Amino acid sequence: MSGIVFFKTQSLHATKKFYLNKLGLKLWLDQGECHIYAHDDMLIGFCKAEYSSTQGTITFLYDSQTLVDKAYTQFKDISTTAPKLNPKFRIYHFWGKDHENRTLEFQYFLKPDEDIEYRNPIEILNPTSNKPKLLLTRMLPQNAVDILQKTFEVHANLAQRALLHNELIDNIADKHALLCLLNDRIDASVIEPAKCLKVISNYAVGYNNIDLEVAKNYGIAVCNTPGVLTESTADLAWALIMATSRRTVESDVFTRCGKFTGWEPLLFLGQDVHHRTLGILGMGRIGKAVAQRAVGFGMRIIYSGPSEKALDFEAEYVDFNTLLKESDILSLHLPLTDRTKHLISENELKQMKPSAILINTARGAIIDEKMLIHALREKWIFAAGLDVYEHEPEIPSELALLSNVVLLPHIGSASLDTRQKMGTLAAENAIAIITGKDAPARVI
Repeated sequence: MSGIVFFKTQSLHATKKFYLNKLGLKLWLDQGECHIYAHDDMLIGFCKAEYSSTQGTITFLYDSQTLVDKAYTQFKDISTTAPKLNPKFRIYHFWGKDHENRTLEFQYFLKPDEDIEYRNPIEILNPTSNKPKLLLTRMLPQNAVDILQKTFEVHANLAQRALLHNELIDNIADKHALLCLLNDRIDASVIEPAKCLKVISNYAVGYNNIDLEVAKNYGIAVCNTPGVLTESTADLAWALIMATSRRTVESDVFTRCGKFTGWEPLLFLGQDVHHRTLGILGMGRIGKAVAQRAVGFGMRIIYSGPSEKALDFEAEYVDFNTLLKESDILSLHLPLTDRTKHLISENELKQMKPSAILINTARGAIIDEKMLIHALREKWIFAAGLDVYEHEPEIPSELALLSNVVLLPHIGSASLDTRQKMGTLAAENAIAIITGKDAPARVI
């Protein structure tokens, strides 16, 4: 017995372009309104319909870890995770998305008694014996790397993925400095073996990934990169505000699928931004920059936080409940702490207007993601725009299937100028501590 898995698609042309040209599958049968593709012994069919079916997972099997890594290099632009081992199911895999947001999995099943061969992804960029050693957990813009190499022997992760936790531990023992990212978990298991470590320089404003108490106990300085990414992150928050309010992502997909047949009075009705109420939760650097941009839209600005701020534009300080109830657009700009985790959950979402929009460019776990999915499904709020996620980089498939949410891959600071400035500041922090000077941005 043989079989075919079928999906509905809004555009056979786009589907053919993706599965035939992008993934390299073979066209097994063309039935006019139905195309069937072959991947080894697996057959996948797509039939033209008014809507696309996207639930479920299409899994492509490979015969080795090396082939999965090769596929990741080839399909990195559609991947949503890096390759990794899942010991529970004894698979080595990565996830991706197709052109209509179907979940794709590229997978290798480990054979009995087989262990994944871990290749050390760390390489020394400038071998030298007379400089302190720095571990760089992910390559940065070249300007930062050039600065670092003047002071350090740089041991850098050159793989196109984040370091595994055990790889961090294996490579930290003889390092004098660590330049890490927000997704690197720097806890006691990393810090304790690092007998030479003097500084942890985080390439981020936040530092909830670092155990500050442990670092302090070992006399290790912790630094971050505040200020330099404020304006770019505020720009990105506004990109999410406009995209969610006016449903631009939905409209783009609709148009690309060939469904636009002319102007219609009720087509993709969204929410106005001008002269509405913008709520800011956390009026720090980024919150203030987002609010300042609202002045040009003639918006009423309200905000809540630990204390009232002296601002150079008109804004009203309100309590948390008032902020929830009166905001047409609520933008989150808080650090992640025990107090702020799941600060936005069922009760808070139910207090918001049905026409309200929730924007998060801060930290994913500030929002109870499961409850947000429920709120979006049940139309408690109009839409959400997210650049961060509770269990990043994992994004629930239920969230990805919703049309009233815009999802971005944590790109708040992702302009070339800003990332270069972040790299310079992170490098200067590490160099200052190692050379006995005051760091430009020291946390402890």
